[in-house]
Amino acid sequence: MKNYTHIFINAIICLFLILLIKPTKLFAQGQFVEGYILTSQRDTIRGSVRDGNWAASPRRVEFKSAGEEVWTYSAEDLVGFGLVTAKEVYKSRKIGLLDISSTHTYTYSPSFAARDSVQVFLQELVSGGRATLFELLDRSEHAHFFIEKDGQLKELLYYPFYKLVREKTYLLVYDEYKKQLDRLCGDSKDFKEPMPPYQEKYLKQYIEVYNDSFTKDSTRYQAKSPRPTFDLELSAGVENWQEGSLRINSKATYGFGCRVNFPRRFRNRYARASILLTPGIRTDASLNSWETETATIIEVGVGRHIGSGSIRPYFGLNASFVNRGYRADFLGLHAGISYKRLISFEVGHFANFYCLLTRSSFMITPSVSLHYFVNLSLKQDRMR
Repeated sequence: MKNYTHIFINAIICLFLILLIKPTKLFAQGQFVEGYILTSQRDTIRGSVRDGNWAASPRRVEFKSAGEEVWTYSAEDLVGFGLVTAKEVYKSRKIGLLDISSTHTYTYSPSFAARDSVQVFLQELVSGGRATLFELLDRSEHAHFFIEKDGQLKELLYYPFYKLVREKTYLLVYDEYKKQLDRLCGDSKDFKEPMPPYQEKYLKQYIEVYNDSFTKDSTRYQAKSPRPTFDLELSAGVENWQEGSLRINSKATYGFGCRVNFPRRFRNRYARASILLTPGIRTDASLNSWETETATIIEVGVGRHIGSGSIRPYFGLNASFVNRGYRADFLGLHAGISYKRLISFEVGHFANFYCLLTRSSFMITPSVSLHYFVNLSLKQDRMR
């Protein structure tokens, strides 16, 4: 069989060069979807909003109405905006910024006084009652929650941090949000909910029940929690392996599997499991005897795509478990380039970390494959 490995590797390199030459177009922040903006005059203008599927809360949004001209609005320009299909609402708010890092070790407890402020679009999670719950995603993609009541916006404070005490490092948690919720929701005599964990799902339920304790007749809004999507994976490519008496040079390989795509602040992350079949493998059956069989590999892995455009590079870690042990198991890297996360070229089975436990090589001639993914969800992912 003709060796096509170098052709596929050259194609991958060319695609990476294209990514470097034209980053603006290839990493555009999502597609325009049906939406609206709320102006400072409280007018609602309907049109199309660029859905960035934001990993961090946006400070700007792109919008176009009937015409093709695209306008960029900052959080200072608008009251808010919404995405109709995703059913998400964002409101412009000025918030204080706390300088607390979970990677820094503090000698003294960090200050919880805001050092700076910024205008940003917060996602509205619960509204329509006495209290409104908002979510902020910071640059590290961590969630922070805010409550607005009687025209006052307050951050629910929950910050883990490392502190050095007597030459030992401890992980401490500042969970002032529990006392804050007691004070903010203490004006309802019928409200007896237990204190929720600092997580979106439970905080939404807590504020929803609090609002309902006053009246259940007013219009309520609660943002839907995003769910992961599932793809059927079909693959074909060539496998290479040089180990002991086993010599595989560009053997045709095919397979199938399933990929899980995670939503929201974990967007672009995925986990997958697949079965790979390589027919025509000659293995030692006994002394001076050879046997031809179809090698079966079970593979699991995790990884992430980079960017939000149609063409995105990706990389990840995967483990391969080989049936009947015709070669050593594999624990290493895979990388490639995908188109809308539906079609991808991938280079895999190289840099084998499992060699630390076996006599196999660390650097291996890579396998190269083409993957096609079929969305198994009833509804399409808002932005693939």
